[in-house]
Amino acid sequence: MNIELNIEKLVFGGDGLGFIDGKAYFVEGALPGERVLARITNDKKNYGKARLIRVFEPSPERVTPPCPYIQACGGCQYQHLHYENELRWKEAQVRESFLKGFGDSVPPIRPIRRSPKELGYRQSITLHRTVKTNQKPHRLAFIGRDNYSFVFIDNCLLADEALKTVFASEHALGKYESKRIFKVERGKGIVSSEEDRLYRVLLENELLWGHSRGFFQNNLGVTEMVAKELSEIIRDINPSRFIDLYAGVGTFSILSARKVPELCCFEESIYAIDCLKRNLKERNLSAAIFKGRVEQTFPNFWLGNREEGTLIFLDPPRLGITRELAEFFSKAEKISDIVYLACDLQILIRDLRILLSKGRYQITSVVPFDMFPRTKHLEVLARLKRV
Repeated sequence: MNIELNIEKLVFGGDGLGFIDGKAYFVEGALPGERVLARITNDKKNYGKARLIRVFEPSPERVTPPCPYIQACGGCQYQHLHYENELRWKEAQVRESFLKGFGDSVPPIRPIRRSPKELGYRQSITLHRTVKTNQKPHRLAFIGRDNYSFVFIDNCLLADEALKTVFASEHALGKYESKRIFKVERGKGIVSSEEDRLYRVLLENELLWGHSRGFFQNNLGVTEMVAKELSEIIRDINPSRFIDLYAGVGTFSILSARKVPELCCFEESIYAIDCLKRNLKERNLSAAIFKGRVEQTFPNFWLGNREEGTLIFLDPPRLGITRELAEFFSKAEKISDIVYLACDLQILIRDLRILLSKGRYQITSVVPFDMFPRTKHLEVLARLKRV
């Protein structure tokens, strides 16, 4: 079924929002101020989702997407919008999300930090097997907008130039390998998840170890900006102990907290822990390293090591922290400051509501970072202080 409607605003995720007889419709690819024709793809009782067919009255903000694969791929939600306007809408979405989550208690939200690079910033890409489980070389592909078809491309505009050779090449995947991750090794080319080896990443003039099968931040320029913001918070708080939860290879402990008297790093990945130890050793830094799931190791540690002057830094995966860990923080004694870096805005709101539920903390600042330009994703840094 097709519908015709006016688009009022962009919502979190990048869809244009319009109404027909009071019912909300989220139209992929539509912009505020436009009158559009759209095809309903999912019709619920209280709302519907639709795909753009035609724009009758285009917005002055609309631009022609530079990517030739934009219709099939679906990885970018904002290529039809000038980058300055994308930033404006993303910041508005952060403000609206906090308003919905906290009402009159909305914390101070600072302007969004733009990425130094609008395109060509991704340091890794994931491509998927496109043939059945044989091990013959074949071209890999992105998963399409429909979540099941394959999209073969010659280049991704978001990817670092060094990754360009990966797209048109053929790759022989292992029998149980459904996808392969490719990463940039600065000055040496490409590493992939097929390999089991270390590689180097340059951040703020620091050469850090990463692992071909482990995690590392994708946008190095914005990662440096986050590290500088965290450094300023640390200087302001002047903690005696920095606890890095989901520490990874130690990126933020090293870039931001190396001068704190005591470092404690909690990490589950064996690949990350190996890199973390190497990165600390090369800089003659000492840290207590706790291996295992943060949700288990940290509460046990804290109950026997509660100290004033401790800054907790949370940088969890996209799913955020567990409800149990959030509730532990909400009731824990002697934690004076928490800094939470989230890569999913709605998950952050969920977790912050639990952290604040016992009245022990207040949010003193929120800083959005455009870690993933041209896509719906961004990262948000929230600072909490004990009341």
